[in-house]
Amino acid sequence: MIIVLLRAVVLYVVVLFSLRIMGKGQLGELEPFDFVISLMIAELAAMPIEDLNSPISHGITAIVTLMFLQCFTSFISLKSSKARRFLSGNPSILVSHGKFNLKKMRDLRVNVNDILGQIRLKGFTNIEDIDYLIMETNGQISVIANQDIKSNKCKRLPISIVVDGKISNDNMEKFRLSNKKLNNALEKNKLELKDVIYGYVDEDENYILIKKNLGEII
Repeated sequence: MIIVLLRAVVLYVVVLFSLRIMGKGQLGELEPFDFVISLMIAELAAMPIEDLNSPISHGITAIVTLMFLQCFTSFISLKSSKARRFLSGNPSILVSHGKFNLKKMRDLRVNVNDILGQIRLKGFTNIEDIDYLIMETNGQISVIANQDIKSNKCKRLPISIVVDGKISNDNMEKFRLSNKKLNNALEKNKLELKDVIYGYVDEDENYILIKKNLGEII
């Protein structure tokens, strides 16, 4: 038992020291390479604690090696934009002035509901309020709001009625929304249901449809 405790203390100090050496970025939102390094360090630290027959020096050597590898990679990233793009990628614009970037959404496996949820988390209710929604290289979402947003409080959250070409029947029934009005909106804008990536009813009972092919607000 005492040996396990001593190993845990030693490895805890080594891991803590390594993370401090690698920089505060390791303690916040991680880039892909940093995330992999952190997982590997955690695994390497656990092995000597679980296996008492494994020399603790092996775990320490592997952790220190990864620490220097990460520091070296960070240095290269600072000096070379190409290396930085290779290791971390580039930010991706998912929404631009009300238009969904479907190609990027598919590449990143992000759907409409994911985007709507992120918008709400940032304190916005309508897609029209957003100039840009950007996925950063660490996976976080940045929202740049429209400067012309009205300061009035939102009376009611938008009600989703169409998501990726399919009617949200639960919302239609729950809020007693009119299928006739939805069909009228589709006919008015010469759209078929499959052409709509996102449709909602705003706080003024307007049926807003966003085209799937171009992501244009109708």
